[in-house]
Amino acid sequence: MLAFASVALVVVTRRAGDWGVPYFSFTSAHGSPCTNDLTGYTCTPLTLEDVEFFGDVDLPDDTAVLTSRYRATHDYQLDARLEAPPASAGTTLKRLNAAYGACRGGVTPPMLTSGLTRVCVMATDDAAGETTEELSSRIFVVGTGLRKDGTRLVGLSIRSR
Repeated sequence: MLAFASVALVVVTRRAGDWGVPYFSFTSAHGSPCTNDLTGYTCTPLTLEDVEFFGDVDLPDDTAVLTSRYRATHDYQLDARLEAPPASAGTTLKRLNAAYGACRGGVTPPMLTSGLTRVCVMATDDAAGETTEELSSRIFVVGTGLRKDGTRLVGLSIRSR
């Protein structure tokens, strides 16, 4: 009986995170470590696959995730800082524009841009301080720029409405 109870306890504690039990950990479908709490879960750091999944963007495979955090409750928030090597810098910008639209002026980027050239900020209308009739289900501000060595830095800040 003690052996059965011990095996059951081991199974429950190993699977508790997957079942959403608060304060137990699990690994996301794309390999990021996550922890449940009373109202949702937080994943940090994220794999590139999770940044692409949660951000709904396809980035080059050689993109590196510098910092990242995904928080899901009844809403969600993704914050990430990425780095694309010079060979992928142009492709990265094209894919960001395809996912988030054209570069906009007058919008504050979600990252420090000192030392960067060719700064581009993409944002939803309401994140840019404008109003439209058609509202997206998410609000985002995405910033990017080039370092002197040609490396593209990307800052993502995406949340649900």
